Parts: sequence; C-alpha cells; structure tokens
Amino acid sequence: MDVSPTQAVIEHDAREDIGRTLLGDILEIGPGNAPFPTAPGARVTYADRSVDGGRDATWPELVGQPRGPESDLDLDLDVNGLGVIADKAFDAVIASHMIEHLANPIEALCEIERVLRPGGRLVLVVPDRTRTFDAVRQPTPLAHLLDDFERHVTEVDADHIAEFCEAIFHQPPIHPDEVRAWYDPAHLDEARVDLHRRRSIHVHCWTPEEFAAVMAALLARGIVSWDLVDLYFFDDPGAVDNEFGFVLERPPAPETPREQSEAFVRRWASRVLERPTRDARRLVALHAALLSNLTSVDELASCALVLGEIVGDELVRSRQAEASFQEGLSATTAVTTQLAARLRDADEQLTGILRSRSYRLSRVLSAGLQLMRRMTRRSAT
Repeated sequence: MDVSPTQAVIEHDAREDIGRTLLGDILEIGPGNAPFPTAPGARVTYADRSVDGGRDATWPELVGQPRGPESDLDLDLDVNGLGVIADKAFDAVIASHMIEHLANPIEALCEIERVLRPGGRLVLVVPDRTRTFDAVRQPTPLAHLLDDFERHVTEVDADHIAEFCEAIFHQPPIHPDEVRAWYDPAHLDEARVDLHRRRSIHVHCWTPEEFAAVMAALLARGIVSWDLVDLYFFDDPGAVDNEFGFVLERPPAPETPREQSEAFVRRWASRVLERPTRDARRLVALHAALLSNLTSVDELASCALVLGEIVGDELVRSRQAEASFQEGLSATTAVTTQLAARLRDADEQLTGILRSRSYRLSRVLSAGLQLMRRMTRRSAT
C-alpha cells in the first residue's frame, strides 16, 4: 500500500531514530514505565532509585499504571553517583527525563562520562520548560549549577521544593486532590519536604537553547568533554510534544576546552539549520542564552561570537535567497506579461477575422455547399 507524505510524517519517531544507533552495552537510568528504544541485540542494564514505602504509596496517581522493567541496579545518583559501576563500562547511557530531577546535574554528567567508553554516547532527554508546568518558572542558570557542583550538593534543598510547589499549586490542577494538597505552600512542613524529595520534583528547568548554553559553558571550563552528535525539538516530526533530546558522544581524543565549546555551538547551529522546518530563530535564542550565562567564563565569549557569525551568515544567505527569489519572480512576471500580450494579440486577430466580410461570406458559401451535398445524396438514393 502506498504511504502518503502525511502518513510518513506520522509514522516517523524521533526516539526510534536515535534508538537504532544505540548498540552494545547500554545503561538506562530511570527508565520509568517506558524504556527508551535501543537497537536489536543491545544489552541494557536498568538503574533506578528505590523509595521507602514503594511506588504506589509515594506516587498514588500511578496506581494501576504499568511499572516498566525491574531495575538491575538500585542507586541514588545524587548521593552515590554511579560508584558501583566501573570506568568505561558502557557503550551508551540513556538519561530520559532524569537530569532535571537531580540536586547536582553537573556531577551526574561527570559520572556518566566516566562510565562511558571512548566514542560512547549519552542520550539526554529533557522536558522543554515552555511545554510543561515549568513554563511559569525561570530557567536554572549556569552560576546556580556551578555552585551546587563546587559545594558537592547531594540533596535537593527546601528552597527548591518550596519554589516548585508554589509554581505547581497555583496552576490548574494536574494531580488528584489528595496529591495536589501535598503541594500547598502553606503546609510545607519538614515531612512534606521529605515527601517531595522522595517524589523527585523538577528541581531544574530549561529550554533547548538554555540547556545548550549550559553545556557550552561546561565544555569551555573543561568540566566535561562531549561532542554533539544529534538533537531534536518538540516540534520536529514524530517528537514527543513536551521534550527535547541531545545525543552526546565522548570523544576518543578531546580537543581543548575552548575548541570543544565552539565546536558544540557550531554543531548545534548546523543541526538547527539542516532542516527547513526548524525555526532559525533558535540561533538567536541560543545567542541570548549564551550571553546570559557568560559570568566570568572568557572562553564562552568566543562561543557567543561564533554563533553571532553563524546568525549573520544565515541572514546573508536568507537575503541572497530572497534576492534570487525576487529575480526569479521578476523573470517569471516578464514571461507571463509577454504571454498575456500574445494572447491579447491573438484574441484581437480572431475577433477581427470573425467580424470580416470575407469570413461571413465563407460561412455562407460553406452552408450552401453543405446543402448541395445533402440534396445530391438524397437524389442518389
């Protein structure tokens, strides 16, 4: 059966496309009830954090819902990192809707890098804050993340929980009444704070551009070492409508921090521009996010300049394309005008012929000849 273009778009799946590239030994952290797809034959190890009282007591809104795969490893990434896992143990790590829950995201990225083999990949899927209940919140800035990293924070503090509960409670309800009451800022006692630590709130939130700016900064400081391989946004065909995804690769031979940071920005911009359906204004948004996270990172200034050059080049190309289009449009208009003039001339000529005496006489003669032929045929019969 033929597949229409519309059907082809519907059947496309951004996660499946990435999953087909994930081979060998794979670690998925926090798979939930829907593990990320992987290539056939991949050997997947699932890791998650157990909670006192179990899932249904901690998340009563999930009672009756599928539970997903059993965990092979019980670990608390904030407290113990991936300490139970040896260096370079995996070919890929999947962290889907996980990093925003952590007290110390930078430490987690360092740990993931440690357990990946050279050339290994990290699939990082993150909610787009503009598409979730996080839309009313401010993005987590680089300075905040660096402070948590330098202080070796291992627990989500009460201020984070209070800010999150304030945002959730004053929006249209998304939880059953029993659960909604837990978020009431007026009743956030110590027991409630501990409950939200177990429930694992959205400690942090970002747009793709805001998160990319953070990654560029970490690369510029030499804290992590990643190459950007692929990405997708919520509005790409087949993507989940509230998330973005980055595929990062641990380089076998890293460049200097500044080179890696600039390469990340160039690759990000290239990926945005390679699909005509993507909004080129994302480059401007990344430029703004870079500038807002500069602080004292001199190397990051070069990233902003690099992106500024790319944005400028894209504007030039757009203007050139527009000029070329206008030239083509002008040429097409000229041809159309010529054809219209010819049609008018032909129409005038036809009208003149139809009105001429010779044409009327030829019609009379033709009618007379036809009458004579009919009479001849009748005489013959």
